[in-house]
Amino acid sequence: MAHFASASLSLRQKIVAILVLYVLGIGAMALISYEDLRTMEDKLEFMRLGHVIANTILEVRRYEKNYLLYGLPEDLEEDRRYLETSFQTLAVLTAEVRDLKVSPQLDALDGLLRDYQKALDDLAAAGGGQDARDGEAALRLREIGKGLADAADGVVDFERNRIRDLLRLLGIQLLGAVAVAAALGVALPLLMFRKIFKPLGVIRAATLDIARGRFKEIPVANTSDEIEQVMAAINRMVAEIERRQDQLVQSKKLSSIGTLTAGVAHQLNNPLNNISTSSQIALEELETADPAFLKKLLGNIHQETLRARDIVQGLLEFSRVREFSLRLVSLAELARRTVRLVSSQASSGVRLALDVPEDLSVPADASRLQEALLNLLINAIQAVGGQGEVRLAARRDPDADEAVITVSDTGPGIPADIRGRIFDPFYTTKEEGKGTGLGLSIVYGIVEKHAGSVTVESEPGQGAAFHIRLPLTERTGPKMDATP
Repeated sequence: MAHFASASLSLRQKIVAILVLYVLGIGAMALISYEDLRTMEDKLEFMRLGHVIANTILEVRRYEKNYLLYGLPEDLEEDRRYLETSFQTLAVLTAEVRDLKVSPQLDALDGLLRDYQKALDDLAAAGGGQDARDGEAALRLREIGKGLADAADGVVDFERNRIRDLLRLLGIQLLGAVAVAAALGVALPLLMFRKIFKPLGVIRAATLDIARGRFKEIPVANTSDEIEQVMAAINRMVAEIERRQDQLVQSKKLSSIGTLTAGVAHQLNNPLNNISTSSQIALEELETADPAFLKKLLGNIHQETLRARDIVQGLLEFSRVREFSLRLVSLAELARRTVRLVSSQASSGVRLALDVPEDLSVPADASRLQEALLNLLINAIQAVGGQGEVRLAARRDPDADEAVITVSDTGPGIPADIRGRIFDPFYTTKEEGKGTGLGLSIVYGIVEKHAGSVTVESEPGQGAAFHIRLPLTERTGPKMDATP
């Protein structure tokens, strides 16, 4: 069975082979039982003939006794006739027998019949008088006749015991056949489950995960058939999808950058105006101004320059393409940069709240985690419309050794019937042309790459809260570098 399981057979060949094994097993048991029944039929016929010859010998003995008592010639003739019938029945019995074990009994019976015939002939030759019927020939005839009856009964008893043994054997074979059928009925489905249905279940789960945007490689089962080829193909497809997803993430980033451009320009306009105003005042007052006043103006220019640099640096950091790399990231600093980038999207009626501990850090890819937070914040801002609150908070969960990042809003909430699909790729509730349906799917993929999880809580009319759980210690193994 193990050799069969490891043989290089196609899936169709394995199914056919399993069915053939099952049919052959049942057929072999049926053939053995049929042969035993045929043997039983032959032995029953033998038993019938045995009883016939035993009854015939009883008639021989009966006429023997009548002749010895009365000396009537007709009794002697009847004795001879039944004796001839016994010879004929024994001949039929010997011709039909196939069992060598009973042959010695038949040979002995044949010898006794011949001895009895000779003794009967000797008695008849001695005459029918009373002296002859009481003499030595009659005594010998009686002894041979008694042995003859015992031999006939012995043949019948022998076959009766053989039939009893055969019935016992048939019972054992029946139990064995039931046990083998039960074993095959259990082993073959288990084999099919292990070699066919279990890998197909893994493939089904993998395709469902892919449909939900969860791209994980699956262990390839060593089945040496189409299932192994399909599993390997799925892993190749997952690798290609992940590569394309990274391209989609970057494309989405560029789209987000386009969305943020107007707001960033507005954010840059304020420090640039301050720099321009301070520079003009410094130029006008350069000859007469107090050095302390000029120093203050230059300090303002420096601060506003740093402010503009931070805005541009945050945008560049967000748009930069890098390989996925885990480093120890300060969530407070990352949250501030992200809120600064997205603040231009919020109208004056939307309050952006930030509640992240300064000492909370996680191993993360800063750019990708910022992308996830940015998508959640933009969705939250769009959800509240022109009035409400969007909060970015984080806390430590020491029991699970995880950091919990929450983006919540006071919008209308997410209906229960679509809550289970919001992370699916290309699923969106926005009007056509206003959303791609990739934002939350990208969030899910980014969090999954960090060995974390993302869930949503929402009640109609009470807003929504997205919870990202990230491990506080790296689970993938490489050494981390510290970065703000």
